[in-house]
Amino acid sequence: MATAAGSEEPESKPKLLRAAILAIIITLCVGILILGLQKWDSSIHLDPSYSVRLTEVHGLDPARSPVIRPDFNLELRVDNKGVDRTCKEEITVTVFYGDMVVGWADVPDFCVGKRSSTDVNVKLSHTDVLLTDTLRRRLASELRSGDLEFVVEMRMVIPVGSDRECADDYCTSRQSFLLCRAKPGQDYVHRHLLPTRRVV
Repeated sequence: MATAAGSEEPESKPKLLRAAILAIIITLCVGILILGLQKWDSSIHLDPSYSVRLTEVHGLDPARSPVIRPDFNLELRVDNKGVDRTCKEEITVTVFYGDMVVGWADVPDFCVGKRSSTDVNVKLSHTDVLLTDTLRRRLASELRSGDLEFVVEMRMVIPVGSDRECADDYCTSRQSFLLCRAKPGQDYVHRHLLPTRRVV
């Protein structure tokens, strides 16, 4: 009996080894399949990226009066790297100089084909802006030096049910805000995503 039991032991080790190797291969295959599906799904639902530029700027003359009448246009470039056509609506743009609002607009609704780009021309509305003495001096200085820049904020309303358009760390609201600093006449500047604010 001792000899029979001893003869079975060498045969059980290769079986265990084959089972372990098979389990490792199956685990690797399943892992690769899951990663591949995730990459494929993210490429399909890849959100567009946005860039802006200020194409025309007029009405900025702080030397004549503390009240300026800004008048400028903005172009929004939308790059869709996904494999689906995407459409956006309810986007607003606000332009700041310092902490003063100098322009705003509702962006026309638009669609972008798969793996393509589009430019959206946005005519900004404005009102007379009364500058503080500090901002008036700063504006005059930046106009002379060519360092004038504005902060452009874009607000996007995320439709209910479109949670794949927002990351887990800021998906607690229905709005997202993107900011950039843009100089008049400068080429397109990419916008950076900010944490969103909750909308009741």
